Amino acid sequence: MMRRHSLTASATLLGVLLMAGCAGSGGTPTSVALSDEQGIPSDAPVSEPWNDSDWRGEPLAWVSDGGDTLTVVTFGSSSCPYIAVRIEMLTARQLAIDFEKARAEACTDDLAPRTHVFAVPEGVDAASAGLEVEISLADTAFGPAEPTVVSVPVLPLGSAAPEDPAEEPVDSIALEVIRGTPAGIELDEADLERGEPLAFWGEARETIHVVTWGSSGCPPIARSLQPAEPGILVLDFAPNPAEFCTADFAPTTHVLATPEGITTDGIDTDDLALAVTIEERDGTVAEFRVPVRG
Repeated sequence: MMRRHSLTASATLLGVLLMAGCAGSGGTPTSVALSDEQGIPSDAPVSEPWNDSDWRGEPLAWVSDGGDTLTVVTFGSSSCPYIAVRIEMLTARQLAIDFEKARAEACTDDLAPRTHVFAVPEGVDAASAGLEVEISLADTAFGPAEPTVVSVPVLPLGSAAPEDPAEEPVDSIALEVIRGTPAGIELDEADLERGEPLAFWGEARETIHVVTWGSSGCPPIARSLQPAEPGILVLDFAPNPAEFCTADFAPTTHVLATPEGITTDGIDTDDLALAVTIEERDGTVAEFRVPVRG
């Protein structure tokens, strides 16, 4: 059960400030984490929470690296991720971490995971089975905001990975499926408003990165990519069979191998387009013509 209360009062009574980040250029918060990256690590000792009907977007946390680091996964907009601006020891078995967002004009409305790795502050008993972290999440993308504070139990060192981790469906042709948009792909406000599929060339045009929109827990499954006529590839998506889906409208990036011969048979790849069909869970089919951007 997540407990909600004021972090400020707890910090004043119990805490000693250990680390704080300053605002970067343009008011962008500076992360105090050792590292930050989109997604959940493949070796994480947790299951992806999408199919848990009781989950409401709360963070996940565990001790790693022999007790030297604390890993926290937050969930929110993939284009406006949370940034850790302060980590503080409250007691030997309790930490507090404050998260904020950089100012933005528009943000995707999704629940994409982002992994933050922190050095465990000196004096914290990382080996304790009862370690907790008070996480403050302030959605400051559009200005000052009152934070939501949740108490998250920390999985102790040595926790085993789930026996049956979620896997991509075997019929997916995607080389990789990324919740959100990967580094290097920037969406403008018009892209966010339309919510239609987008396509981008990968490195050396060996891959095509296709962005679809919908539930971040149940993205469509790329099942075929075939040449149709000069300058056109047909990309077909099947519905995701997952039992439970998040009620959000989020981008998912599908990394697809460029069909053999497309970049060597004389076709002008600058004008290549995808004829995309997406079958919905109710059986309806949406069709789009999507240019592949350089």
